[in-house]
Amino acid sequence: MQLRYVKDFAITLIVIIFLVLGVRLYTNYLKAKDIPQQSIHSKESVSDTLLSKIKGIEKSIQDRKNFVFNINRDPLRQGNIIKDKLDLEREFLESLRNTFRLSSTSITETGNKIATIEYRDVNYYATVGDVVEGRRITEIGNDWIRYYYNGSTYTTQVAPRPPMPDFSQVNDPNIRTGNF
Repeated sequence: MQLRYVKDFAITLIVIIFLVLGVRLYTNYLKAKDIPQQSIHSKESVSDTLLSKIKGIEKSIQDRKNFVFNINRDPLRQGNIIKDKLDLEREFLESLRNTFRLSSTSITETGNKIATIEYRDVNYYATVGDVVEGRRITEIGNDWIRYYYNGSTYTTQVAPRPPMPDFSQVNDPNIRTGNF
């Protein structure tokens, strides 16, 4: 018999819960119905076109932050229009470094001819038929070599390493020394 009262109590409790949830759902519906379709702050918002422009500018800024400059001159030095002594010395050393220069030729005890070639701060020892930095040695003389490079044949003589010029005596109006 007591089980019947518990069952009635449970059903009554479920009906009361449904009524409370129904009333609550209806009040939420009335509150949501009062919300306008357009916000009162829409005049202060950003348009889609302006937002896309802002994103484009931000992307450009990020690209510039990640960009790596690979120049060999100081960008703060007067646009590199005026060359000073330091610039001229660097240019000379770089051109000397990139010169394919025959240092010496020699003959071994077995009669093989060997050429010593300096290129990019490295000394190469080459015989006829060797390839040095893309140049095939075709002939070695007493003080010269002949090599094949990019479809042409070149001959170069033994030459000493040129000394550093005195750039302080240059009277070129485009070349200035010192800090200006």
